[in-house]
Amino acid sequence: MTLKRVYLDQRDWVALARQHYGRSHDNTIAGVLAMVREASESGHASFPLSAVHYQETYHHRNPDRRRRLGAFMAEISQFHTIACATDLLAAEVHVAVSALTGATPNRAPVPFGIGAKHAFKQMNGYFTDPETERRAIAQFGADAVSGYFEKALLMGPEEQLPFAGIALPKREFSQRQLDFERETASKLRQWGHTSDRAHRLVLAQEAHDIVAPLNAEIAARSHTRDLVDDRAALTDFMMSLPAKAAICRMRMSAHEDKNFRWHLGDLNDITALGTAAAYCDIVVGEKHWGSILRRHAPHLTADITSDLRDLPQLLLK
Repeated sequence: MTLKRVYLDQRDWVALARQHYGRSHDNTIAGVLAMVREASESGHASFPLSAVHYQETYHHRNPDRRRRLGAFMAEISQFHTIACATDLLAAEVHVAVSALTGATPNRAPVPFGIGAKHAFKQMNGYFTDPETERRAIAQFGADAVSGYFEKALLMGPEEQLPFAGIALPKREFSQRQLDFERETASKLRQWGHTSDRAHRLVLAQEAHDIVAPLNAEIAARSHTRDLVDDRAALTDFMMSLPAKAAICRMRMSAHEDKNFRWHLGDLNDITALGTAAAYCDIVVGEKHWGSILRRHAPHLTADITSDLRDLPQLLLK
């Protein structure tokens, strides 16, 4: 049986956890929870966590609620994680350029892995002292040490945050993105909003991110064709990149609606759901962004729903 990767929005993790702990008594959700648990335990499905899940879990100021949710997420996910789109971009570009040049790629995107280190990429190891790490592994075993720390990273401390140097997640990047999206919407209003202008502006903004890795690939291959100088070719190239294209399509759809209202959490929704839609088999997403993703279903790997009750049918598909 083929493993299915299932990405759950944070609200759906909360709904399942509430059912698990007896804080909700919805028979339909109880059935979903039973199937999710069975699919995780049997290996039929994997429920990867993103960096966004860790961040949103840590926003719970009530430590009991945070730790209950974290423990449930640890049990079901088994610490499977999905990388961020920005961490996959260079490899996506490499594979796409290899396809254009007829070369065999020597690396590929690695969207799925184990632990917070994969989700965040830049996170350091569990220990600062190699000797302490060696002794811990010798005494308890590598799996036990990893499981202990991974669960602790999901659950956080028993105290209310911030505590002992563990801060609440910062929202500066989300605020920066919110300001950027509102500025983009303002430019479109000034120019005279049309869907075409919205698409062109978003495409230009998103293409900026791939110029450096694309030119690095071209230079490394001594390739003379510079896609950056051909706008149409650059657009086609960018839209062949799985996660990058999904995120671009989400932003284009939002900006083509002149009445769309951006919110602080939209950055997390776009990056997490866009990446998951490009690489997972099933995505249970927030209602509005889930609706937008369904418009682009032919370009996505995942089946998209915004209703957790659809999950059993999708798992059996």
